[in-house]
Amino acid sequence: MAIPVPCCPVCGSIDFEPVLSLDSLPVAINAQTTAEEATSVPVGDMELVVCTDCSHLYNAAFDPALSEYDASYENSLHFSNHFQTHARALADRLITDHGLAGATVAEAGSGPGHFLAMLCEAGVGAAYGFDPSYDPDRLGAPEHAAVTLSSELFPTDGSLAPKLAFSQHVLEHLMAPVELLATLRDAVATTEGGAVYSEVPNGEVMIDRCALWDLIYEHYSYFTPVSLRLAAARAGLTAERTLTAFDDQFLSLESAPTASSDELPDRAVVGELVERAVAFGELARKRIEGARTELDAYAARGPVALWGAGSKGMTYLNLVASDGGIDAIVDVNPRKAGYGVPGVAGTITGPEALTEVQPTTVLIANPVYADEIRQSLAGLGVEAEVTALWD
Repeated sequence: MAIPVPCCPVCGSIDFEPVLSLDSLPVAINAQTTAEEATSVPVGDMELVVCTDCSHLYNAAFDPALSEYDASYENSLHFSNHFQTHARALADRLITDHGLAGATVAEAGSGPGHFLAMLCEAGVGAAYGFDPSYDPDRLGAPEHAAVTLSSELFPTDGSLAPKLAFSQHVLEHLMAPVELLATLRDAVATTEGGAVYSEVPNGEVMIDRCALWDLIYEHYSYFTPVSLRLAAARAGLTAERTLTAFDDQFLSLESAPTASSDELPDRAVVGELVERAVAFGELARKRIEGARTELDAYAARGPVALWGAGSKGMTYLNLVASDGGIDAIVDVNPRKAGYGVPGVAGTITGPEALTEVQPTTVLIANPVYADEIRQSLAGLGVEAEVTALWD
């Protein structure tokens, strides 16, 4: 397939190196669908490339007409105790570092507002969330009285003046991430001490640890620390701190309003990241074939379960197990139970289903949850070999 030539969504360059081609990926991997409809969902191709001017990775074959976010979108991580511990620590840190006690905050892509509620419980005065996929009939009312949720996009009319405007795992979905960053910048520009917090999946960790299961059609972009800082600069933000969290899987940037900048990052640094990205693509192709062989070996020993029906688990199922080999697909998020896996035959269940399956092998979609999953399996009386899909 010939690779289209769109411009980089961060720096606008049309110069890139091909990284990895994946065909016929479900375009809405986190959309709830019935098991009967799952194998006929819309699909799209991925032509992952890396920009040679700023190290940003993106899908050059992305078609925005295929991607729509509505009330069927479900990807909450807050049902995991391990994730909740991480989120509470982040809420406390943001409040302390940015003086948010009694202040107003606003989030783009807030979902059901779990994190906003945590911020309010920790001392924030008022919190506003905006997300087109928010459906109060399905997700319920906000968990805290000081949280206000809307299914509209983040406002650009200046009606909000929060001290902190932020997004978590939203920018990677957008064809114009700099525009959202600029909107968040404008929202806090008139507030003393106003700041913007941006969190995305860490593209550098993906390429360095061959975390190829992070690749989904919904994600147009994969930010490196270099490209995230450049996106902020082009939105009129000064990068104050770049951090990683959640076993380095999450990349975040804290920034403050300033004048926009068109200066490109150091070419030597970018060049080294480009080389690592291309090497990742070569290794990923081998890893997919190797994973298929491994699954055959696991299945020969007995029932196999996959724990984690989020993005990583869904990608694994589509790339490796589309023809079978998995006897149970479980997730701790009860809102996923009973639904199908886009692109693959199978129904998601809760962990309790493993008491009947009694798998010999449990594959973990994300190694960060390994200890939590082992404890859950012990509580269920399930003895199985526990193996992470990546290190």
